[in-house]
Amino acid sequence: MIDVRDLSRSFGRTAALDHVSLRVEPGEIVALLGPNGAGKTTASRIIAGILAPSEGDVLVDGISVRADPHRVRQRCGMVTDQPSLYERMTLRAYLGFFCHLYDVAAAGKRTEELAELLGLADRLDVRLGAFSRGMKQKVAIARGLVHDPPVLLLDEPATALDPETARSLRSFIVSLRARHRAILLCTHDLDEAQRIADRVVVLYRGRVAREGLTGALRADSHPRFVVSFTGDAAIARDALARAGVKAEPASSENGYAALRFDADEPGTTNPAVLRALLDGGLRVVTLVREERSLEDAYFAIVAEARSPEERNG
Repeated sequence: MIDVRDLSRSFGRTAALDHVSLRVEPGEIVALLGPNGAGKTTASRIIAGILAPSEGDVLVDGISVRADPHRVRQRCGMVTDQPSLYERMTLRAYLGFFCHLYDVAAAGKRTEELAELLGLADRLDVRLGAFSRGMKQKVAIARGLVHDPPVLLLDEPATALDPETARSLRSFIVSLRARHRAILLCTHDLDEAQRIADRVVVLYRGRVAREGLTGALRADSHPRFVVSFTGDAAIARDALARAGVKAEPASSENGYAALRFDADEPGTTNPAVLRALLDGGLRVVTLVREERSLEDAYFAIVAEARSPEERNG
């Protein structure tokens, strides 16, 4: 597991991380989101034992990155958006080389296991330079897994991949969660995070702006509903206005007219909406809660985290 405790890191006078705390449990995927410069990559490099913290500490599988960064590195697998492979080597030789670096017993067997796991068993004796972009990224993941680490750090792993390969990669990452690994995913791909992350941590200017379950962050503090109906939308809006409900046009998947409205107290507002529409001679087809996307939630969180000067600038 990953336990980040009051972590800070400065580069000169610039604070890249400012008292950040977060946890990733075994069998969990946590997405670390934030604008460029928010501190995501700095955090992942400190967790991996590559950078030293200025303040605070990180425990990886119970080991302090301050006290023993070497043992921390042994427990982490790290994959970035740039595979950086030794392209003149075959896949077999490349993975075998890293198995020996990590003192992996039965290196040949481990190499074949990883190639099979990632669908590359038929490419073991092919030079890496001949691999496609997606295949190279799979090799980078295999390299990060050679020593069977309990922690996997993924920094934009799906960048520049085609949709089919990206989907395959997402499925593989989810399968690793089932193998009880703690996975930290740093990404700008909010759709990817929404699909696979159990929890989300949003960084802004080196601080945690918001943290929570993915579904909880997507739930708006002001519940919003969409009602679809047959009839004139203008008549429907007037009927709702008389009932004290402000509505705006919405798209409807079933092709009927639809209106969107906020309901802080759905138990009171929704029955009033139904009565108003029925009294206005309109036939209600559906009334459903509208769930905002992680993208909508993310932009709302970042907007809230901005200082007044940033908002006005």
